[in-house]
Amino acid sequence: MVAVLPGGNNTFVPSHEASGKMVVDYSRNPKKFAVNQYTKIQTAPNRTGYYMASNFDEAGRVISDDALEYLWNDGENAPGGRDNTREHEYKSFLTARRVYPFTLGDMAVQQATWDIVAQHAATMAQKAMTVRTMLALKAVLTSGNHISSHVLDISALSGNTGTWAASTSNRQDIKRSLNIARDQILDTTLAAVEIDDLYLVINSTLARQLAECQEIVEYIKGSPDALAQVRGELKTSNQNVNFGLPSKLYGLNLVVETTRRRTNRKRATRATSSVLPTATPFIVARPGSLEGTYGAPNFSAITGFMFEEMSTETKKDKDNRRTSGRIVEDYNYTLTGPEGAILFQNAV
Repeated sequence: MVAVLPGGNNTFVPSHEASGKMVVDYSRNPKKFAVNQYTKIQTAPNRTGYYMASNFDEAGRVISDDALEYLWNDGENAPGGRDNTREHEYKSFLTARRVYPFTLGDMAVQQATWDIVAQHAATMAQKAMTVRTMLALKAVLTSGNHISSHVLDISALSGNTGTWAASTSNRQDIKRSLNIARDQILDTTLAAVEIDDLYLVINSTLARQLAECQEIVEYIKGSPDALAQVRGELKTSNQNVNFGLPSKLYGLNLVVETTRRRTNRKRATRATSSVLPTATPFIVARPGSLEGTYGAPNFSAITGFMFEEMSTETKKDKDNRRTSGRIVEDYNYTLTGPEGAILFQNAV
């Protein structure tokens, strides 16, 4: 270091205290990940097992207009019930364990002016939730997991003339797409799924495009909450106000999936992408709370079978003078209820 004369910038030792120990950190609260809004968590006592998928058809099977097949005239034998039994199928799941570790030297831990161990644990928790979101989306975005009639190409739907982003109040391609999808779910489930339990999930890029398209602009104009939406006064009750969108769109709960991932190695050129592609929004049923009841019927389209969830562990290694920490999860996300799911394609 070169010797200098005393001045305003060299008569003190720089320290973290000078900024009030401010830490610039963008770790996300795991509870705020959107995946918790459109999936169901089911505790799994074992890493592998079966869940039962029951066929909906028999509950609504009435062949004749006058239900003659169920008529029982006096003196006649009662109709037999062998043909009225309901079909079911056992399907398997297998969880997979993932670990998100970090290691810090004792000198770094002891001399840090902030809780560096907690900071790294929070960072790994965000990474774990990012992976969880990715795997939940993989289950619903894999077209082969869906009933074929529940994979809808927006550009090919009868009456549609283009993409959602370019839709107008005259074209109403968005409204038509959602109405067709909703009717498809009602047909397949025999209206067993409540409309209030359906969630339309889009990424933030599509959210911005919808908020700017003429169809949605006119839709919001007609809403009694239009002024409050513009002012941002509905923020506490509507998370979508930041995107200029209502909490419900044409009767469906609207979720904006904002999760991002980094795909580059450390110190390489940054590459960031949304975990949900813009062109593939989807609708899923998610009734009730986040956590399912073990042994009870589950009508959620996407189920996360959790054998181990967000275990946080730290270990002091005295021999090597370091602290090791990790987040451990063991789970599997499955499209358990494809009857209550719709995958859109070519939205933009």
